[in-house]
Amino acid sequence: MARFLKNKSKSQGAAPGSLIFIGQQKMKDPLLRVVQYNNESLKEEHPKSLTGIEKYIADDHVTWISLYGLHNTKYIEQIGKIFDIPSLILEDILNTDERPKLAEDEKHIFIIFKTLSYNPDIQKIQIDQISFILGKNYLISIQESASPYFEDIDKRLASGLSKIRSYSPDYLCYALMDTLVDGYILTIENLGSDIEAQEKQLLTADKKIIEDIYRYKTELSYIRKNIRPVKEVMTRFMTSDSDLINDRTLNYLKDLKSLVTQALETIEIYYMMVADQQNIYNSNISNNVNDVMKILTIFSAIFIPLTFIVGVYGMNFEYIPALKYHWAYFILWAVMLVIVIIMLLFFKRKKWI
Repeated sequence: MARFLKNKSKSQGAAPGSLIFIGQQKMKDPLLRVVQYNNESLKEEHPKSLTGIEKYIADDHVTWISLYGLHNTKYIEQIGKIFDIPSLILEDILNTDERPKLAEDEKHIFIIFKTLSYNPDIQKIQIDQISFILGKNYLISIQESASPYFEDIDKRLASGLSKIRSYSPDYLCYALMDTLVDGYILTIENLGSDIEAQEKQLLTADKKIIEDIYRYKTELSYIRKNIRPVKEVMTRFMTSDSDLINDRTLNYLKDLKSLVTQALETIEIYYMMVADQQNIYNSNISNNVNDVMKILTIFSAIFIPLTFIVGVYGMNFEYIPALKYHWAYFILWAVMLVIVIIMLLFFKRKKWI
């Protein structure tokens, strides 16, 4: 299956807004988790279904609803009906090949984000899609799997000392995105360490090096494809005039945008570094070939006059000077040896050997 563009044959010809899951199912059954919090309290529940989920939302606390298992279209459809979410947005949420984006209406802000992780065993970047639906006093996060991407946020909430407990849900949304962007930096750092470590092996003609170079270029392109739109998301988030975004959250969003820019710049640096490594490798291969050709040329140049002499005295003429001379054979060897020595000295003087 292609990594840069997923198979959309299921949705081919479907009407706009059709709820069709595009991607790979990563867990068997969907899970629900509801966290309610304010300055004084923190409560967590795990409902069996979405029925009555709206009862958890109130003005005196923030509600964070997490759905794990994006493949279940019935759950996504039910969320759309309960919270009045347009079908086109739900369609984008179900498409795991959707680029990171931000959309909004009068009641909600919708954000599609990507997670990045580097798997050293298969030496590939793995990506999950996470969608956020920001509403009044609540935030809904929808994940492909139950991977604990927000474990640190849970700890901050449990400690009771975090700003999250006293801020509105837009700050929670920022905190979750900040965690994902931190993951971008860590993933790029891990991949970059492998790229930098490869520099020591560039002067060898190992075929595996060029294979690794092409693999690194592919992985960097894959990361860039999924991170580049995030900068646009941050810009739209900061410039939105929605009442759901508190002014004090804007400064944090500016910092997050700067972090995304740093990630993109680092990707470009490593991409150029890999391109330079490829050029160095190709130059090294060319130099090795040139060294071989130089040696072969030297041998050829030495044997040209020797072959001429042997060819002349190998002709079938009856009268050839010194042909019947007693010491002619040894003199011929001496002459050829002198020619070889003179040519080697000449090549050495020219620094060709």
